[in-house]
Amino acid sequence: MDREKKTIKVETSSIAACGISDPGRVRSENEDSISLHEDGFCLLLADGMGGHERGSEASSTALEVISQHIQPDILSEKVMDTTQVEGIPTEINCLYSMVDDAVSKANAELQKRNKEANLERYMGTTLVGVVFVGIYILWFHVGDSRLYRWRDSKLQRLTSDHSAFSEWEVKGKKGEKPGKNVITRAIGPSKGAVPDIAWEEYKKGDLYFMCSDGLNDMIVEDEIINIMNEETDVNNLTQKLIDAANNAGGNDNVSVVISRV
Repeated sequence: MDREKKTIKVETSSIAACGISDPGRVRSENEDSISLHEDGFCLLLADGMGGHERGSEASSTALEVISQHIQPDILSEKVMDTTQVEGIPTEINCLYSMVDDAVSKANAELQKRNKEANLERYMGTTLVGVVFVGIYILWFHVGDSRLYRWRDSKLQRLTSDHSAFSEWEVKGKKGEKPGKNVITRAIGPSKGAVPDIAWEEYKKGDLYFMCSDGLNDMIVEDEIINIMNEETDVNNLTQKLIDAANNAGGNDNVSVVISRV
């Protein structure tokens, strides 16, 4: 069983990033995975689905496949062969198709392994990722791992959970309240895995952070805001958020990836 804490740091002239994946205080295995491209181009976080088999394999495999297909040289080639669309930067237009393709390939790989192993409950994983290109950031997600933006001392969640609980809230909380961890979209369990994708022009000093539900299930957003107001260093901030989740009980694996542009 893997209970080792994993830390990855990246620092370039344009970005400082830190990712930490921690097993927490209760789980026997860390089924979260993180991946940071060496120049900060693409940052990824995945959370293997609890209650399914081989969650750690699901999350690490998905990130391995996706990181292979979202690379700066691949983007450069696509940009040269793509016709510009009015209102959308060519790089962003290309990234949309790259992300769709990468997620599809990751889903196909997990589907293949699920069938070959004849698993009773197919392994699967959530996913959230960001790509920095020029003055833009593009983000995508499948499942309930989240992305937030910290700008001008204000926290904004940029993703909406693909979960039964989130859908119940959107529909006005009608009917029986579902469990918070019932995922309605994931990579691996079924044939289709469609990511939500969005983009924006970032501002210098913006901070983006991704997390698995091991963070937001343990501490509320007000506590996250307090920590972010107290700490400016990306590496220290990442560790303090991990510590806060563990101090609150650490009931799940907890992973955080923070980037400052």
